Amino acid sequence: MSIKAFAVFLLAVIVFAAFLHFGYPIRPEGDQLYHFKHAEIYKTNGIFDSGFRWLPYSAIGKRGADMWYGFHLLLIPFTFFQDQILGLRVAGFFITSLLLVIFYLALARLGIEKRHVWPFLLMLSGFFALFHLATVRPHVLSLAFNILAYSFAITGSMWGIFGASFVASFLHLSLFWATLLILGVFISVKFFLEKTFDWRIVLFSFGGIMLGWFLRPNPFGAAELVYVQIIELMLAKFKGVPLNFGFELYPLGWHVFSIFGAFIFLWFLAIFVFARISKKDAVLWSAFSLSVVFFLMTVFIAQRSFDLWAAFGIIFIAFVYPHTNVLVWGFIPNAKKLGAMALSAAIIIALFMAVQSLYKNDQFLKTALWSPYRFQSIAEWLKNNSKDGNVVFNVSWDYFPELFFWNTKNFYIGGMDPIFQYDYDQELYWKAYYLETGKTTRFTCAAVACEEKDFKDTYAVLKNDFGAKYLVLDKNYDTALYRYFAGDSRFALKDENQNAALFELRFDF
Repeated sequence: MSIKAFAVFLLAVIVFAAFLHFGYPIRPEGDQLYHFKHAEIYKTNGIFDSGFRWLPYSAIGKRGADMWYGFHLLLIPFTFFQDQILGLRVAGFFITSLLLVIFYLALARLGIEKRHVWPFLLMLSGFFALFHLATVRPHVLSLAFNILAYSFAITGSMWGIFGASFVASFLHLSLFWATLLILGVFISVKFFLEKTFDWRIVLFSFGGIMLGWFLRPNPFGAAELVYVQIIELMLAKFKGVPLNFGFELYPLGWHVFSIFGAFIFLWFLAIFVFARISKKDAVLWSAFSLSVVFFLMTVFIAQRSFDLWAAFGIIFIAFVYPHTNVLVWGFIPNAKKLGAMALSAAIIIALFMAVQSLYKNDQFLKTALWSPYRFQSIAEWLKNNSKDGNVVFNVSWDYFPELFFWNTKNFYIGGMDPIFQYDYDQELYWKAYYLETGKTTRFTCAAVACEEKDFKDTYAVLKNDFGAKYLVLDKNYDTALYRYFAGDSRFALKDENQNAALFELRFDF
């Protein structure tokens, strides 16, 4: 690897990452606020205090463990910025840069040509990918280290596999399955084509994952949370339980062709060339197989798999690339000319894909209504006027990260994924669900299908079942609830801004 070439690539990475994280409003993704604040708590309370008392009605609070422990430790240095939003931007710049550099190094290990181009094409494979991979969330780096583990498996570095698997699980334990799937597919393809089974890959990857799991406070509590987030979530989806999931947990379906159209065209072109190569190469076949597996997961299981699909799709395309302009189809005249035409088409598609991703990113971030400040004044009022441990009923689970970012004095009803509330207490979950979804206002219910005999007065539920002292909502989304609470004398409006409102439950009734 040329030092000069790497230096030029690194400069391009710095410019690109700075453009993404300092050239626009901060990305409208609430979870990154939670991760940043959790890191600050470790800075303040010590790195062994993984109990999470801020969500008493969630499995996260009950288990007192941290699935993203390593990622939170990594963020600690960025919490020293006096301006927390600036610290978050710098953290995003660092994480994006690290993803691109690790991807480059993995490609270098694999001897891939034009490796300075492919990391950027990964980021620009579609607007969804650009948005998803430019946030301060642990999946970005777990993806990077899983790709690195794959490169170590191909080149036969067992300790490299161990180290990359360790870091991936230490940062993001709930994605341990991705490491096993990636390496498992490579082992299976290699066994099918070469009739050799390298048990060392299994041993070293499993050992790294286990160490990444165990080197955290309360590893068994973390394992229980992983079980909830993966197994219980899959069971709930399979049963058709109408949990109010985040969008990324739903399958993308055939919308994938409109969202990732250019990338799919490029991917299909590579598959077409690959079919003509007819080469029994474990590396090519494993990259192709993994791109197909993650594509199917994106379409039929959960759209959050598209970053893995894009990554292995790009790796597969990069492996096929050298064969494009020298492709010889024996039964077609002017084969070299056709190969050159295919290469030109691929370059044009890639350029269109990159420009389209950047354009949609620009349009979205300039028009997005979300702001990290929408609950700031509400949270600061609570910080200044409430008592430690007062329970705040956040109407939607995805309001939690923003409230928590500005105020750690109070407890909240739920946050992160709704499955954690569902696991804690199903009846309490449904009581919150009906209010969150706007299905009810003055009453709620403790079951999936409510009958009139099951109706419970909302004030009584908030006061007696959740022990709530305050209630926070977004006026733009929870308009019916806002009107109800404003018109019920048992609730006192304490603070509001153009986006949010804070009500206090009056206890003198």
